[in-house]
Amino acid sequence: GATKPLFVPHLDELMQAMAEEPAFVSAVLSEDSGAPDELVLFEVWNGSQEEWLAQQPQKPYRAVYDDATKDFVADKEVRFSSPVSIRNR
Repeated sequence: GATKPLFVPHLDELMQAMAEEPAFVSAVLSEDSGAPDELVLFEVWNGSQEEWLAQQPQKPYRAVYDDATKDFVADKEVRFSSPVSIRNR
């Protein structure tokens, strides 16, 4: 859509800020080819869900991102997953 080019730079800034965190492992921003306006940011962090919830939501860079993107985001869902199997090349 028309707003995605305005929105993605904010996600890039968020990902760059997250990358400075000691517990950060990786982040991947993906879009669904069947629904290109739906983006998924998949974050991998060291530590537990409880540690993430205690530290990350109140980080200043997340508030900056939320404020800058409030007009672009129709729905935001946070899920916590645990690896079952990992393969790396």
